[in-house]
Amino acid sequence: MKKKGFIITLASPSGGGKSSILCSVLGLLPQAKYSISYTTRQIRGTEQDGIDYFFISEQEFLKKKEEGFFLEYAHVHNYWYGTAKDYVLNTLDQGNHVIMDIDVQGVAQVKELGYDVVSIFVLPPDFETLKQRLFDRKTDSNEQIEQRLINSKKEIDQLIAYDYLVINNSLDKAIECVVNIILAEENRVIRYIDPIKTFYK
Repeated sequence: MKKKGFIITLASPSGGGKSSILCSVLGLLPQAKYSISYTTRQIRGTEQDGIDYFFISEQEFLKKKEEGFFLEYAHVHNYWYGTAKDYVLNTLDQGNHVIMDIDVQGVAQVKELGYDVVSIFVLPPDFETLKQRLFDRKTDSNEQIEQRLINSKKEIDQLIAYDYLVINNSLDKAIECVVNIILAEENRVIRYIDPIKTFYK
């Protein structure tokens, strides 16, 4: 009775907690599949190629970009990030949802292409909490953190363009909130194919 799946974009400023939320949501909702992004940045810490990201050179990324390989792409913090178009379309056709961990530029691109998108923005309770989380990660230099904070202000300014806002004050509650959003969206009337006709069959 239902149409094919939809895209869920999960966005937040660096340090907002979206990666932790994403990991839990994927474990709770088998119908939600994660689209692993391509990036030109270096591997950090325990990250693994093909699991956290597909790590490729800038030359290879730009070649794929020119070939139309990406559904969306963005240049963020001096690196390229992109989403494989074929993976997204094939997953949707199978009736599953695609969760994309992309920034505000990527969300805008996907919406402009006319895809069925549910956009969720994750935000810490306040700016000081965001700043502290970035320092606590210990993955960036002070200069990089300052740049991320500058960029975060630009991203937060675009919050009004999103469908939902989740305040990540408690990780468990934030996860529950995102799961509930997805489940509610699955049951919107517009996601069914002629439900009245199907009912009277």
